[in-house]
Amino acid sequence: MPAARVLMNSVAKLHPEFELFIGLADTIVDWDGLYEGPATVIEAHTLDIPDFKTFAFQYDIMEFNTAIKPFLMEHLLVERGFDRVFYFDPDILLLNRLDLLLEHFDDGASLLLTPHLHRPAEGDADPNDITIMRAGVYNLGFLGASRSAETLDVIRWWMRRLHRTCINAQEQGIFVDQKFMDLAPCFAPNTHIIHNAGMNLAYWNLAQVTFEQHGNSWTADGEPVAFFHFSGFDPRHPDRLSKHCRHFRTDIAPALRNLLDHYSELLFDAGYGKVPAALYAYGSFSSGTRIPEHARRMFREYTPDWPSDPFETYEAYLHQPSPKGSLDKENLVFTNFQHYLWNFFDNQRLNLDPERADHLASLTHWYVKNARFEQGLDHRLIEPVACRFGQTRPARPVSMSHKPAGRPDVSVVGYLQTTSGVGTVARHTLQSLARSGLAVEGVDVAFGVVSDRSDRSCAHLLNGRVRGRIQLYANINADQLPAVLKHLQSVTDSGYRISMPAWELEEFPTEWLSAFDGVDEVWAQTRWIQRMLAGRIDKPVVYMPVALTLDLPVAQPRARYNLPEETFLFYFSFDFLSFIERKNPEGIIAAFRQMRRQHGSPQRAALVIKTMNGEFAKEREDAFLELVGDDPDIILINGVLSRADTLSLMTCCDCVVSLHRCEGLGLVVAEAMALGLPVIATDYAATTDLLSPATGYPVGYRLVPVKKGEYPFGVGQRWADPDIGHAAWLMRHVMNNPEEAQQKATAAQQFIQTNYNAETVLKRQMQRFAELTKKA
Repeated sequence: MPAARVLMNSVAKLHPEFELFIGLADTIVDWDGLYEGPATVIEAHTLDIPDFKTFAFQYDIMEFNTAIKPFLMEHLLVERGFDRVFYFDPDILLLNRLDLLLEHFDDGASLLLTPHLHRPAEGDADPNDITIMRAGVYNLGFLGASRSAETLDVIRWWMRRLHRTCINAQEQGIFVDQKFMDLAPCFAPNTHIIHNAGMNLAYWNLAQVTFEQHGNSWTADGEPVAFFHFSGFDPRHPDRLSKHCRHFRTDIAPALRNLLDHYSELLFDAGYGKVPAALYAYGSFSSGTRIPEHARRMFREYTPDWPSDPFETYEAYLHQPSPKGSLDKENLVFTNFQHYLWNFFDNQRLNLDPERADHLASLTHWYVKNARFEQGLDHRLIEPVACRFGQTRPARPVSMSHKPAGRPDVSVVGYLQTTSGVGTVARHTLQSLARSGLAVEGVDVAFGVVSDRSDRSCAHLLNGRVRGRIQLYANINADQLPAVLKHLQSVTDSGYRISMPAWELEEFPTEWLSAFDGVDEVWAQTRWIQRMLAGRIDKPVVYMPVALTLDLPVAQPRARYNLPEETFLFYFSFDFLSFIERKNPEGIIAAFRQMRRQHGSPQRAALVIKTMNGEFAKEREDAFLELVGDDPDIILINGVLSRADTLSLMTCCDCVVSLHRCEGLGLVVAEAMALGLPVIATDYAATTDLLSPATGYPVGYRLVPVKKGEYPFGVGQRWADPDIGHAAWLMRHVMNNPEEAQQKATAAQQFIQTNYNAETVLKRQMQRFAELTKKA
């Protein structure tokens, strides 16, 4: 949009008599100033494109942008009744009037086309005449059309072709919309080919002309440059013309450099780079899962007559069993999407047969472990496969008969008195199982703990010995598990041991896998964790969520926490011992300040940040306090609060924000949802189990390397860098749309109550216990 506005401003300046339109291959969002200017915006979905949802789903963003061209042109020529239409790509700048093109229309032209080349390009460097023939003789960054039967026949033929075949497949003789128009002069005898060197000048023909500057204007072979096409230009690197070629980089002539500097300045003044990519309406399934290119291609090639909205329904089809694939092992199912990838990649198709169980296991292991990065897949596309993959049979059954009197059925071992996230999860697990009818006891772990240990809510369930037939090590991480097992060795009876580890990064450390040698199976409390471990250890890895519902706290006035009235309050909390780089309060502060600076709101806003354990990470705490400075709208609450006070503090606020880089569970997000508060959170890691566009406001991100010292075993791994601009816009959006925000918050609360209530989780746990205690 910023580039389109620059183009339209240049046209309006030189041709104030023109009516201007922007065809938007997206939907309009309430971003301040984004659509300001002399042009009317026409959204793609208003163009009466048949089966529009299928049309938008089947194409990537470049294909989709180019595919709407003929539909927009017919709309302007027929529905709006214009006699003449010029189309320009948004990365074009008009530098002189288009009178020469208007004269061609006066001379009876039906279509106006500009060729890529004006003379042969026989060198080896790309572009040359061979590569241009693959891409198309004419550059469709520009097209002129006059209203006539001849023109409309071509436009409507083009519409029919682009409805299903606007694809980037040069090996098939197709290059999106462009290659088709090689045929236009054959179908429309009144097509005029524009051979003027100053029309549609770009990296592909610039070497064929003498390019000069004369004051504030430019010429090509002495002809005034009417419009320059900046295809592949990045204004952040104005020392190179295009990413698509090796020419015109670094040491470029002053005339070109001055033009690039001028255009770069125009783009940045128009807001280039500030509009978040996550706002693209057709980039994700309705669930929030990003649509990979392979899914769009699979849709086109295998299911072109899909009967319903693919944004709503096609994701489930990807996960359904394919007709092909071994059925010998119940935890291995060859999905439709795995089948497509197997067909697509020759090395898999030629070497691995999914009809064989051992080969299917190898294919599944590759998909779970490698497809995420090798193919750029959203982790939500992998997790259902990993969920099945981890459901292997237990190595040995657990005998629950003939137990000595007084021996419990289950022991829950964890940080049961520690006021931290891991302690909260362990207490939830113990309290839930205590209501099961089984004999359940808890064993508190104090080994290696430096956090506050004042929580006594489970004191009545505690025992000093691990006696259970089933022993559940709740939220004791793999790096600590061997030490805890050794520490408790003298007070531990034999039993079936289950580990509930937490971990945040994409790859579980290979060095820690041996920690599970001391247990019989693993319970993954999120699909994120299960994906990391499924198939990597020779034990069952079972998806077993924890209960996340909670009793609503007693409402407290804001004055109790010294919070301002009549102010919209955003909330976040973190523990300095949980790695501040991962929790990323710096990102929240940046988003809040950008929201305050760039997006106006009639209501005052403040940011409440609750912290604890700063004294154990003094250097990081000092840096954090320096970042906050004396900002009057950032309210810090430091120290240990009771569970009830923490929840009451949250309910005093209006929206919870978590711009985490990674989460293994995301307890703050879960608690906010359970309390019925709107949530803005990074659309990455374990919180995607909970937060979707239906239940909150996911924030876009890009993956960046984990820096040395930011997290254990982080070097060589990546985590999320949330889009600060998107987060800032969402914060303003939540403030300005309270009814929508409350609808999402209500849906989120219902989602937690339905899927993560204590009874549902307990039922899953009891089912697993029943499987474990079956006779061999």
